[in-house]
Amino acid sequence: MALTASTSLDAHGSGRRAVEPVNEVLVALLENVKPVYPAMLALVAKAFYEIISQVLQTHERNGLEHARCFTGRDAVDAIYAIIRATDRNLAIVVGRALEQQKLFHDVDYEKRLRDDAAELYAFDDDVVNALLRAGVSDDDATLCQGNGHRADAAGINGVFVMLTDCYSPTCSSSQPCYSVTCPRQRAQQDHLRRTAKSNVATEMKQEKLWSMSVPKEIASSVSRKELDRQERLYELFYGEKDYVRDLCILRDLYMKPLHNGDFVAMDRRKNFITKVFKNALAVLAENMELHRALERRQNESFICHQVGDVFMPFVQNMEAYLEYCANQPYSMHFLEAEKRTNARLVEFLEKTDRRPECRKLGVQHFLTRPPTRLARYPLMLRAVLKKTPEGHPDRVSIPLAIERIEAMLNRINVETGKAQNRLRLFKVDEKLVCTVTDRNDLRLTDDQRRLVRDSQLRKRGGGETATIQVLLLDHMLLMCKVKVDSQTGEERYTLYKRPVPLQMLTICIPDDPSSTRPRMAARRDSSSGQGQEAASQPGGAAAGSGAAGAAGSATAGGASGPAAAGGAAPPAAVAVRPTIISIDNETQRDKYAYPLQITYLGRSGFTTTLYADKLADRKQWYQCIEQQQLELMERHRKFELVPVARQFPAGIRVTTADVYDQGRCVVIGTDHGLYLGVAGKPTSYQRLNHLKHDRVFQIEIHEQLNVMAMVADKERNLYVYPLDHLMTATTSSRHGQRVKPLHTHVSFFRFGQYQDMDILCSVRSTTLSNQTIIHVYKPTMSQPKSRTLGRFLSLGGESGLADSWKCIKECYIAAESTSLHFLRSRLCVGCSRGFEIVDLMTMNTQSLLDPADDSLGFINKRDTTQPIALFRVHDGQFLLCYDVFAFYVNRNGQRARSNWMIHWVGTPTSFKFEYPYILAFDSQFIEVYHVETGSVVQVIITGNCASLSPNKMNVNLCVTSHSPAHPQEVLRIQHILAKDPI
Repeated sequence: MALTASTSLDAHGSGRRAVEPVNEVLVALLENVKPVYPAMLALVAKAFYEIISQVLQTHERNGLEHARCFTGRDAVDAIYAIIRATDRNLAIVVGRALEQQKLFHDVDYEKRLRDDAAELYAFDDDVVNALLRAGVSDDDATLCQGNGHRADAAGINGVFVMLTDCYSPTCSSSQPCYSVTCPRQRAQQDHLRRTAKSNVATEMKQEKLWSMSVPKEIASSVSRKELDRQERLYELFYGEKDYVRDLCILRDLYMKPLHNGDFVAMDRRKNFITKVFKNALAVLAENMELHRALERRQNESFICHQVGDVFMPFVQNMEAYLEYCANQPYSMHFLEAEKRTNARLVEFLEKTDRRPECRKLGVQHFLTRPPTRLARYPLMLRAVLKKTPEGHPDRVSIPLAIERIEAMLNRINVETGKAQNRLRLFKVDEKLVCTVTDRNDLRLTDDQRRLVRDSQLRKRGGGETATIQVLLLDHMLLMCKVKVDSQTGEERYTLYKRPVPLQMLTICIPDDPSSTRPRMAARRDSSSGQGQEAASQPGGAAAGSGAAGAAGSATAGGASGPAAAGGAAPPAAVAVRPTIISIDNETQRDKYAYPLQITYLGRSGFTTTLYADKLADRKQWYQCIEQQQLELMERHRKFELVPVARQFPAGIRVTTADVYDQGRCVVIGTDHGLYLGVAGKPTSYQRLNHLKHDRVFQIEIHEQLNVMAMVADKERNLYVYPLDHLMTATTSSRHGQRVKPLHTHVSFFRFGQYQDMDILCSVRSTTLSNQTIIHVYKPTMSQPKSRTLGRFLSLGGESGLADSWKCIKECYIAAESTSLHFLRSRLCVGCSRGFEIVDLMTMNTQSLLDPADDSLGFINKRDTTQPIALFRVHDGQFLLCYDVFAFYVNRNGQRARSNWMIHWVGTPTSFKFEYPYILAFDSQFIEVYHVETGSVVQVIITGNCASLSPNKMNVNLCVTSHSPAHPQEVLRIQHILAKDPI
């Protein structure tokens, strides 16, 4: 029964002509369809939904878009394969039995199931939910014999008698039993096919013709082309008459009785009629005028000479259609919701549907008439225009009318799409049971909120039947357990895990390592010359380009493989789609299903694995989440990561970096020494072998003093080199000798100013003694010489000796220090006791925070918080950044902006301030917040990340790698409006 795209469908017994188009996705799904007992409609319905739900698309018909629907031909193809039919007419009859039980319906509520690719159908959400809740097991879905079949799916039930197995135990397909009613008897099968064909044939209707409504002499007096034109016009006239009649039926047989009767409670009646019927009377009034104008034109003569002028007044004002059509999703929802709880309304509608005027079509058909009729106007007018001779007035007026109608259809499509999305979110909001905080974070009722995808995934593979309802919003991923209220029977969503912001989410496929990579939407390539330069490996080996292995702007970054031999930089990488590895063995597939690992980054994050039943479903989830992440990141992008150097192999760990000459030159410190080069030029980077330091922990360049200080070697010595040492290549020269360290066992240091004097502060902290010693040095050197870029990069040449430094102060703090900041006349030290102020004149220390300020009590309650950074913002206010939160204080140490506070999602180890943004560096991502509003504006997921220059205000360098075993890359964090260094 499998259908293939490579061979004729007819060759596989599908009953379709080989020339008809094939849905490739559906064909692939039907190749492995599991057989079910075809007489049990519940089993057929479940199998049908599982297949068709994977090929739901947004189809366009007559200018109107219909979301999440399928074609009649796809439906018949699926049922044909499920029930193993030998005649497509039989599949149509079974499909109509499912349609009769409301599993799906025509998008216009007009036609029954037809084997036609132009006919569109959609599932009924309530019936589908009932079907899935029923939990028809896989054992029930397998082909079996006898009376052991079950069909317990709520909402869909019944036995299709013509497809039941024979009750006789001796009956088989090769030797049918004696009964004339045995389904295996050939005569019975022929009767079944004839019945199916006759049922399908009753759907055909005879068209009304203009030539049969006028005298024969009139019809014979016109040319063949004019005859065709009159037929098209006549179709337009009687179609408008039928349409207005249907709107009158909606008014007279539904709206008026509902308004005057007691089918709906009095206190809800007006609201119900407004929600369901909206402005249907305004639409009727507009089309009544059009119908009368067309009727007058038709009565003028047997031959209608012009129709475009009649439509022009109508197309001038169609706003009533926009309001009515945009309300369609809500109309159907409120109608079905009322029917579920109002038996009197159901009885009234069923009684009215049986009236001859309604033609058993139901109220839904009449409610959908306005949008379907409006969509048919361009089609019918084009048919008239095609038969209209050149120079005719309709050649001018009809195109204008079509243009305005299609413009209205486009507006309707946009508004209807928004309404459908809002309705789906409204249903989720009604079902969701969560805390007020989570509901406020989700903001499901916001106008800009979108529901991108939702379906069920399993908690575990194998025989685990517990499912999780997963909903992908435009900003968050929601995972819920579905529970049914025992009293009302309604669904309720309870949170399975905390809602995951997409900016803090990573996904991967466990059996595909290439799918695990950071979504660096802020990443872009560096200068144009980088991809063409050759890059030598640190230590003499070849290395790849700094831009290799990561995607460009608005794409996901990835780690590159081994560098190209000979030092040639590979071309800029492009975004690579993940390779989905399928499990071929059927036993393994049933045991493990298809896992999708979801990780919520941050201090309160988690990792969970959900399982899809089908490979295609997992792939769609992966792609949808990835695409939505990239769209969200690009929309909120404020900063981008720009490569400044080539990649360093995993064996060389980058620890620190600084820039010189307006950011054009970069000095990089590693555990294998120093490297120097020009930003964006991989070939310029060379190891400074004449500065013999095995490990470099921190470097900082003071351009005005023309010195570079660094903490290096195993003893963590503090060295201060003149910049000339960076230019010296001759190891025999006096500059090749290592200078004497200023201090040893230095934790970190900082350049700053004290009383308009440049100083260097060396900090030595000890954990065991829990104390900090700060040595303050001032330079005792001549006037610094200017250094140019060419001089900086030149090799050879002699320079002066290192500048001398004198220790002028030495202070102690009884706590381990982690940061140092310069105020105008004092130092601020971040230590285990908080932020401490040190007066260098008196050597007294005091807490930065005012102990009398009760609003700062939350600091005292947290003994584990670590102060990291302090930034002066404006108006005498300081931003204090801890590893958990950030807040403002004034110059007196009192809380400022009492309602303002940032709670970091991650655990930042360093910060960068670039007004009006504060950047917090976690080991896996970078958070960007607005310092005025306190709201997050961007999250850059980087993999393993560290700031290389945490103490320099204007230097934003960081190093990233996917894992310790992957190469490292030095990047500059740059505002998207900033200019690259010249």
